[in-house]
Amino acid sequence: MSLSVLLSGATGTIGRQISERLRHDDRFVLAGTASSEGFFEPDVTADVIIDFSHPSLLRPVLDFACRRQLPLVVGTTGLDDELQAQLSQAAGTIAICQAANFSLGVNLMIRMVGELAGKLDDDFDIEILEMHHRRKLDAPSGTALALGESIAQSRALGVEDSAIFDRSRDRIPRARGKVGYQSIRGGDVAGEHTVYFLGPGERIELCHRATDRDIFARGALLAARHLVGRGPGSVDFLDLVLGP
Repeated sequence: MSLSVLLSGATGTIGRQISERLRHDDRFVLAGTASSEGFFEPDVTADVIIDFSHPSLLRPVLDFACRRQLPLVVGTTGLDDELQAQLSQAAGTIAICQAANFSLGVNLMIRMVGELAGKLDDDFDIEILEMHHRRKLDAPSGTALALGESIAQSRALGVEDSAIFDRSRDRIPRARGKVGYQSIRGGDVAGEHTVYFLGPGERIELCHRATDRDIFARGALLAARHLVGRGPGSVDFLDLVLGP
């Protein structure tokens, strides 16, 4: 039986990739779409919602999902604290899988950098470099921030207190216990993230390069398949598709 999907953000970069996959994969059927110009008709029925839209559209999508008791896959980034709190509250009612990036490789990298950061002492400074296409609006990327959060948690650092986004104003040496972020925008880069562990006399680099945005569409649909039938709660993408 095909899985019926409501797609929010269908006109966006990843939304178009998901729409294309839905048209050519008989395991799914597209029940309806929502974009910045409109929202789902109330009589639409579906098994799951996938949202790659904008925070302003995610709010009504979340309300709709809770009213209809539909599981929700969230790939929208740039959420404020209030909207993130609403997602957490909604997880008491519906199943939610939220990720900054739905690539299996990136999510494995997020785990790996956390483990490595926990094993290396603070003689190793950590920097995160991310590169994306010229049209991407947010910087650093949601994936870069997720990498930094994993590192901060492993080192018992405050996520916001440890983050350094700009060194142009402060002419001071690099402090220990900080995580630096660098962003590059240009061309049609699908996504590249490198984490540097810079120690005395040596360095470690972990890098993930996305060469095709279809990996994000595949991951989102994989999450949707696994999310249907689960009880309420928020579940990590890797835990969902690979097990804890």
